[in-house]
Parts: sequence; C-alpha cells; structure tokens
Amino acid sequence: MKTITSDMTLKDIVSEAPGAGNIFRELRIDFIHNGDKTLQSMTVEKNLSLDNLIYELNEMNPVNEDGIDIKYMDEKSILTYIQRKYHEDLKDELPVLEKYLENAVKQNKKQQPELEEVEELFKNIKTTFLEHVDNEDNTVFEMISTYLDTPNSHHFEAVKPHMTSLKSEHENLAINFYELRALTNDYTLDSSATAELRLVYHRLEKLEKDAFNHFYLENNKLFEGVYEKQRAISDF
Repeated sequence: MKTITSDMTLKDIVSEAPGAGNIFRELRIDFIHNGDKTLQSMTVEKNLSLDNLIYELNEMNPVNEDGIDIKYMDEKSILTYIQRKYHEDLKDELPVLEKYLENAVKQNKKQQPELEEVEELFKNIKTTFLEHVDNEDNTVFEMISTYLDTPNSHHFEAVKPHMTSLKSEHENLAINFYELRALTNDYTLDSSATAELRLVYHRLEKLEKDAFNHFYLENNKLFEGVYEKQRAISDF
C-alpha cells in the first residue's frame, strides 16, 4: 500500500485502503460524491486533525475484509463483485431487518419515540434501495456489460444518462443514511437497551457501511472506468 498523504484524493485513499471508507463514513466525510477532494481540503472543511487522520489511515489494511484488493480488478470483475457481494445480500437482508425493526419499535417506542422516525426512514431506504438494485441488475448493468464488451460511442451514449441517474440516487440514499445515523445517535444505545434493539442497530450500521462501499465502487470504479475507456477512444 502506498503511504497516505495529505494531497491524495479521497477516492484514491479508499482505493489504497478500503477500510478508510469506514473512517470517512463515521466522520461524515462523503468520499462517494466528493472523491476528487484532497484529504487536506476535507479536514479543513470538517475541522479535523489532519495528522491524526493520516496516522490512522496509514495503519489500515490495504485489502477488503474479504481479502480482495479491488484496485487490481477490471470493470467487468467489479460489476460481478458488486452483484454478488452487495446486491444479493441486500435482497435477503432488507426484508428481514424490516421485521426485526418493526418488533423493536413496538417494544421500545414509549421509551424512545424517535424509533418511529427511524422505522419510517428505514422503510423509505428499503423501498428505494430495492428499486435501485433491481434497475441495476435488470437494465443498467447489462448496458454497461454490453459497452465493456464492445466499447463505442453508441453504447456509451445509451448508458451515460443511466449512470448519471444512479449517481443521483446514490447521493439521495447517502443523505438518508446520514439522517438515520443522526436519529440513532451514531447507532449508540444506553445500557438499558434490549438485546433485539442492539441487534437492529448493529445491522443498520452494517447496512450503512455496505451501502457506502457499494456506492463508492459504482461511482469511482465502475462508472469512472466506463468514462475512462470512452475518453481513450474519443474526444468527448
């Protein structure tokens, strides 16, 4: 892994050390849509200690938790990786988590009325996310795969507005997750919380983590890879 420095962009840092995304997410640093900003400019914007953050980032493992080094994968491999690691899990997890959350809210809403807001926001995230994934699996990823097999301006122009739309959806979902983190006090509970509520908060935080990593891969690896290929064959 290259040494992380202050002049590196957020997206390059996450490429070198995927775990950096978790640090950025907890600090509410949007590395998905502000990936071209440097670490130095972002610490100034967020009033964070640059030296402490650089030290923490340089202690990170250079590979994902599953042992895969994303920066050596091509766009087709990244597309398949996203579907297998994130899309399949989301389709299983979201309906199950919804039921756990419903039960936890029923049990705890008198003591914690904000849980009803958490439930409403989660249901919105669930509906939007599943529609988003369905669109990717059944339409956009097939178009991207066609472009990668035969890169040309016709295929690029066909998929370009879809990538733009997906980026916008990523941004809106990220805002929802920031709101969820605020409502749950960074997924923190006091000692009197029930075991079921603790389980729900743990799974909500994992959902946020996976979602941000998912969005990062699509915006900064898959979609950007398509744009780079098109730049290489045209003057757009």
